[in-house]
Amino acid sequence: MYLATTTRPDIAYVAGTLARFGSNPRVAHWNAVKHLMCYLQGTANYVLTYSPDNTSTKLFMAFLDADHGGCRDSG
Repeated sequence: MYLATTTRPDIAYVAGTLARFGSNPRVAHWNAVKHLMCYLQGTANYVLTYSPDNTSTKLFMAFLDADHGGCRDSG
C-alpha cells in the first residue's frame, strides 16, 4: 500500500480495495489483480516531466497560506 500511494497515486484506490480481500480472494479479485498488472505493464514507460514554462526562469513555484498554527514566534 505504501508504494501504491506514494509512487503511483493512479492505482492507490484499486490497491486499497484489493487489499481488503488479501486473506480470502475470489476469482473476481484475481481478475482485478490481473487487470491491474496489465495496466501497470502498459504504463511502465510513462513519466512525469517537470520543466519551466516560457515566461518563468524558476522550475517550481509554490504558494502557501499558513500562519503556523497561530504561533506569533514562527511568523
